[in-house]
Amino acid sequence: DPTDKNALSIWDFNEELEILNKIFLVFNIFLGLIGVMTLVIAGVGVANIMYVVVKERTREIGIKRAVGARKSHIIFQFIFESFLIAFVGGTLGFLIAAGIVKLLWMFPADKGAMQFLGRPLMSSAVVAVSVGILGMIGFLAGLFPAKKAAKVDPVEALRYE
Repeated sequence: DPTDKNALSIWDFNEELEILNKIFLVFNIFLGLIGVMTLVIAGVGVANIMYVVVKERTREIGIKRAVGARKSHIIFQFIFESFLIAFVGGTLGFLIAAGIVKLLWMFPADKGAMQFLGRPLMSSAVVAVSVGILGMIGFLAGLFPAKKAAKVDPVEALRYE
């Protein structure tokens, strides 16, 4: 009887485990949102770089258009360049993350913080989602500047200094 003060009480670990699982789920969601926001901010940076590239290469775009390049060629050129920037940045980020994970695996698991936190792993699902988001961001970051570049009038672009 729960009201009996002389009864033996039993600690229910299942309730504690459920609470702990919810805490870790919220923590993982929070870290995931931080990661997505970081990728979005990186995408804005790539888009700004691409706008500057389009502005600096306006004369080159005008020459290409004057000698027969189609708008699709110009668009492809800048989207490819945006993908390349996103790919190089993403590759460097993954290499740094893999290096940190390998470095943390060098510490003994039974001492210090590793005893309580465990050893980090790179999840293949997280890597796949990150690559997908990074590809989408690279595409979108290049698409809008590429469309702007393709709309450049060749005559006006050749006059541009």
